Amino acid sequence: MEHLSVGDMKKDPRPEEQRHRTLKSASSCSRVETAESPAKQTHPRFSQADKEKLSNPRELRNNSPHPTIDTTDSLMNTIEKKSTFAFVDFDRANAANDDHQDPGVAFEELVDRLLSPPKSKCDSKFRTTFLCLYRKFAAPSDLLMAIMARFGEIENGSDLLQLTAQQRYLGVILDWISGYPGDFAHQTTRRTIISFVQSLASRPEFAVAHKEISPYLDSFHYDDDTEWACSDHQRSRASTMESVFSASSLQGSTSTVTANSSTEDVASPLNSDNACFSADASTRSSAESAPKRSASQATGLSLMTFETVEDARRQALLLNPNPRYSLNKPRWRELLDVSEETIALELTRIDWILYSSIRPRDLIRHISLNVESKEKCKSLKYVNRMISEFNHVAFWVANLVLLRDKPKDRAVMLEKFMGVAWQLRYLNNYNSLGAVIAGINGTAVHRLSRTRALVSDKARTQFMRLEILMGTTKSHSAYRLGWQNTSTPRIPFLPLHRRDLVFAEEGNRTFIRTNEDERINWTKFEIMGEVIMEIRKSQELPYPSIKRNEQVFNLLLESKYSKDEDVRTSSGLMVDAPSTDANDIA
Repeated sequence: MEHLSVGDMKKDPRPEEQRHRTLKSASSCSRVETAESPAKQTHPRFSQADKEKLSNPRELRNNSPHPTIDTTDSLMNTIEKKSTFAFVDFDRANAANDDHQDPGVAFEELVDRLLSPPKSKCDSKFRTTFLCLYRKFAAPSDLLMAIMARFGEIENGSDLLQLTAQQRYLGVILDWISGYPGDFAHQTTRRTIISFVQSLASRPEFAVAHKEISPYLDSFHYDDDTEWACSDHQRSRASTMESVFSASSLQGSTSTVTANSSTEDVASPLNSDNACFSADASTRSSAESAPKRSASQATGLSLMTFETVEDARRQALLLNPNPRYSLNKPRWRELLDVSEETIALELTRIDWILYSSIRPRDLIRHISLNVESKEKCKSLKYVNRMISEFNHVAFWVANLVLLRDKPKDRAVMLEKFMGVAWQLRYLNNYNSLGAVIAGINGTAVHRLSRTRALVSDKARTQFMRLEILMGTTKSHSAYRLGWQNTSTPRIPFLPLHRRDLVFAEEGNRTFIRTNEDERINWTKFEIMGEVIMEIRKSQELPYPSIKRNEQVFNLLLESKYSKDEDVRTSSGLMVDAPSTDANDIA
């Protein structure tokens, strides 16, 4: 075989006609599809509509290894723009958008699965996911009617299996009314559930269920999901519900309430026009569930266990910033004398209280309401408080580093917070860890090159490892791996989990149209349910009791400092800007 030189390669020895024919053939292969070479198409599970939905987030990719903070908008907007992909199975989600791949699920089928005994690990999570998310596609009255109808269908038998099924149905109602009392705020729905529960009193086999459910009927509720979800206020079905009720299993009971029963006999009318409710009203009903939850969780008095969400929310209201003192050198030295571990423990104590005050549906509500509705909805104050705490810590860190003028003093505080970040990782407090990293890597501090040069190699190496852990590479894959493999108490990096919910919500349809009817795209809600289950699972594992540190608490929540990025940046550049050696300050 002859070897061609570079000069030979430039001159093709073939006849000119054959050479042109070959070039033309190669050119056409790249543009024209033949029968032997079919046209290149996109993946059948990834439709053009879906690509358009995801095109904008993809353009916002940022390869920075650390989160940043936003001084104008909320933290969530910044974090959501930092990464390209949410940690959801898009192939699985988009399969639901193809009618040939997934025909959807009928509401009646979902109710049957809700009331059926769990047969797998997936089924055991179904109840939690369904009760949290069902209002995206059904009103509370729809679900209550379906459960009561099925309860009545098996009433006439006396078989043990039928009784077991009825007890299981009542267990679903107990979980529903204890976790989401606002779903029963509409006067008709509330009247129906009260009548149903009262009818159980005369049945010995249902005495325990009656005793467990009854306490939740004594509280006054508002429906805080009217603005974004399917609600009974939008579709009053009083006559339909009462007809189902009269045809149910309670016909033979002496305590059956008829359709003509007075509303005063069972409940006072409620004002269903209130879309959102105050913090006290929103959690009043959950107080009754305290013995049930605390008995299963508490292993001793040494745990930061809240008996109810209401208890956590009462404590959360005491954690609002109250700026009274300006940051100065004495307070700077005061914080420097506190150990990194003590600072990290106090940040974790505050974060755990705020995190425990959030219910899973609060996050669904937060991603479903527009900005104007969020401001009006008081029940979102706890989610907003945890978001503001993230920004508060990030600003606090940046201001303390920039408080002193000399790079060597700034380096001391910078290394201090790098040590705090390391301790936060040890405590699995990813939320405050992200906040400290955001403060250190913010524009005002990140550009202080000479200050960073004075930090010890050990501190820089440890901080680099933390940046990799919390980096956005491969959709935060390092953080997700660490989060999933943590079996000890933990606090999530909330902006990322919220973003996963946003991607699942906006990237998939709720309903799938078929030739006959419109069915529910349950694959979408399974993806959202995975996020919800992670949140619930972590909230059920409390930290050991952490004693409040008054010194750190006051320095964090009672200090005045600038939240203007431009002011902090100019303050840093006055001393630490790149310059000649003559301007270096030791």
